[in-house]
Amino acid sequence: MPRTLHLIKHGRPRMVPGTPAHDWALAPDALGDLPALIDRLRPHPELVVSSEEPKAVATAQALAAALGTPHRRMLGLHEHLRYTTGFVSPEAFQAQVDRFFREPGALVMGEESADDARTRFRNAVHAVMQGNPQDTVAVVAHGTVISLLAAEGSGRDPAVLWRSLEFLGHVTLNWTAAAGRELRP
Repeated sequence: MPRTLHLIKHGRPRMVPGTPAHDWALAPDALGDLPALIDRLRPHPELVVSSEEPKAVATAQALAAALGTPHRRMLGLHEHLRYTTGFVSPEAFQAQVDRFFREPGALVMGEESADDARTRFRNAVHAVMQGNPQDTVAVVAHGTVISLLAAEGSGRDPAVLWRSLEFLGHVTLNWTAAAGRELRP
């Protein structure tokens, strides 16, 4: 019987030039649309798991509190590693991300290729789903890795998915133990 996995992008961060994006916290109004997200999540998650990045933890804690479900942190669910990528204009960042998705085996930006980020994130999500028996699980993570995983095997372009995945946006997957995961129709 398939289980449901909601991959949720964290709330809008407070961008701090000179500070790696992995360390950014949420912006003050980042969770205003949390009730709308909860309305879109069907079925509601029985467990919320997050990366250890501050913006994901804060989003997951608020979601879990609103749903009355437990929250856990999990290693490996972090965003594509890019500690050495400096703060650039939105246009330059978009160009870097487009190249990142176009050349998944290359080290385009930061310290991790798209292929490496997808493999690491997929393994962490598998561990979450194998280690927790709930029928519906939410993973609060990050746009790039969510897009890489959701596009895998679905025929969707991860760059297009990334551009469409807003803060507090989500992708829902059917999860089966035998098949791993498949995109919900």
